Amino acid sequence: MWKYLFLIFVFIGCSGKDVKEISRDYIKKDEKYLLLKGANLYSLGKKSEALSVYEEVLKINNENSVALREKAVIEGQLGNMKQAEKDFSDALLLNPRDNLTLKNLAYLNFEKKNYNKSLEYLGRVPMDLKSDQDYFILGYIEFLNGNYLNSLKYYELISDEEIFNSNLFFDSYLDNLKHVDNLKKDVYLRLEDKIKYNKSSTVKLSNFYSMFLKRDDLSERVLKNYLTYNEVDRDVVNELINIYYKNGDKVKAKKALDLISN
Repeated sequence: MWKYLFLIFVFIGCSGKDVKEISRDYIKKDEKYLLLKGANLYSLGKKSEALSVYEEVLKINNENSVALREKAVIEGQLGNMKQAEKDFSDALLLNPRDNLTLKNLAYLNFEKKNYNKSLEYLGRVPMDLKSDQDYFILGYIEFLNGNYLNSLKYYELISDEEIFNSNLFFDSYLDNLKHVDNLKKDVYLRLEDKIKYNKSSTVKLSNFYSMFLKRDDLSERVLKNYLTYNEVDRDVVNELINIYYKNGDKVKAKKALDLISN
């Protein structure tokens, strides 16, 4: 699981375990030791110290693509985006098939809204090595290009609830649904399950059901689903009350009103 350090995405590097498994001939023992030291310092949150270690590796061997990539990760997370992009680009020249470098360049270009470049880099990463974060980017770019069905296909591969709580993701997901007909029922059920703790997304989906699909029964369902997993919320209950009054169901409206009157 990653945490969003800037707008949405975070640069990713390798762990100490990954470093131990590096067996390329050009990495000498002293370089490998320092790479492991840097990875361990990074895992402890000591980014500046880890950065110094990776710089030390590069003094020994300025063509060590792993050290260059890991240095770029830290530079990016410290906000030195220009240096991070240069280091990533240099690392890719040294190792054009490195998937972590390709992904990081995709994330960086996505943040800069260079969507074609982002798509190009992610397209070079094998499908079995793509993550939820990658599917997010691919799906969002397809959405921007008006390829709504393709966008949904990527979005449906995402399982991380943290992504579903992103406004950028959720708003584009609902916009996709407006352009695609004959979706299976389980698409909506899965969506409701992913946002069951998110009030804002629940209300958005409820409005989508009621106003776009003209399905007040589904709107009622998603609001009740939220109330099942969370404390009684006045705004959510008021949404329910409005639905009941709209359909002339005074009995249900009264019961819902009692929830926030007590």
